[in-house]
Amino acid sequence: MIKIAVSGAAGRIGKTIYTTLIGSDKFEIVFGVDARGAGDLPYPVYRSFRDSILDADVVVDFSVPEATGELLAYCKEHKCGAVIATTGHTPEQLEAIHAASEKIPVFMASNMSLGVNLLTALAKDAAKFLDDGYDIEIIETHHNHKLDSPSGTALTLAKAINDVRGDALNFVYGRHAAKQRRSPDEIGIHAVRGGTVVGKHEVLFLGSGEVIRLCHESENKEVFAVGALRAAEFILGKSKGFYDMTSILGSFHAVTSVSSESDVVLVTLPSVTFDDFLALLGKLKRLHINLDMISQNYNADGTAAVSFTLGEADYRKAAHYISEHTSANIVRDACKLTAEGAGMEHKSGVAADVLSLLGKKGAKVYAITTSETKISCCIDSASLATAEKALKSYYGIK
Repeated sequence: MIKIAVSGAAGRIGKTIYTTLIGSDKFEIVFGVDARGAGDLPYPVYRSFRDSILDADVVVDFSVPEATGELLAYCKEHKCGAVIATTGHTPEQLEAIHAASEKIPVFMASNMSLGVNLLTALAKDAAKFLDDGYDIEIIETHHNHKLDSPSGTALTLAKAINDVRGDALNFVYGRHAAKQRRSPDEIGIHAVRGGTVVGKHEVLFLGSGEVIRLCHESENKEVFAVGALRAAEFILGKSKGFYDMTSILGSFHAVTSVSSESDVVLVTLPSVTFDDFLALLGKLKRLHINLDMISQNYNADGTAAVSFTLGEADYRKAAHYISEHTSANIVRDACKLTAEGAGMEHKSGVAADVLSLLGKKGAKVYAITTSETKISCCIDSASLATAEKALKSYYGIK
């Protein structure tokens, strides 16, 4: 059983965590902390972490920023993880949280809903594809008990979009009494408070003659409790580090597609000057030949070892020019196997997993290239079917 301590135990989501875990065989709430007292909760609730003598594996925090200091002190003393879902921290409190992550595992997110974090990813993609001819506005709506404004999630959305735009956008919080035209280099952020709305976030991209609207609405508080518990399970056993929802999304969806290409030729030029390689590229360009999996490593003598792949048909057209490099090493009857997924950027060890699987299937790996979201391997053709099936099975891809 994973032992959980709940900070903000008597609050709305604190109580939701308790009801969510009724009958659970995975989690156990060992104690709670809340300055208001226990209320009707059936487990020990202290008014301060300093009063507790009980041990927890992870503290889940849905309280107030002012409680951050003693929460972190408890976690460091008891060597347990912290899942922080509270928003509205000061810069000093945020600095303390990041400093604590050098000693304990800290998971922090302004919104524990997986759906909201998917919304953030979609908003970033939209900001990449849409130019500055689209004005960006964010509207968040919450119940009338919410204290901070705008919401931490709205700020997270704005910062994520601004990161994509190279921090070129200014945040404008509402436009009360403003008598000037909207500037294209701003993100409008607006807060609505009322009723019992759990949480709604809209990101608008407003262009000439069209509006793109991305929206997420939470229907109950259980989604936040479930997300926080998933975060607690995620950091369990980790010694230290700072994590957020992208870490979880990455662990679930590190690889989302596996594809292959047969009849590939691998060419390696072990010692070539930059000018000679550039000349070869020019000749292949005139033949309308595209190269793939290009890699380069410098040699001690100033030359470079260069390798690349191309299709068999293109190789036959380019063979004359490639043969001018007498030391060229050619591997024919090869193929390319590619694993892709946005989650690779947030999950370590994907390349090791892919290569381990290929090794277990006896594949000969001639070359490998990687990017933030892609791993391409040039392997022997005889192993392609078995290796591709193994990768798809491992990552649950049909």
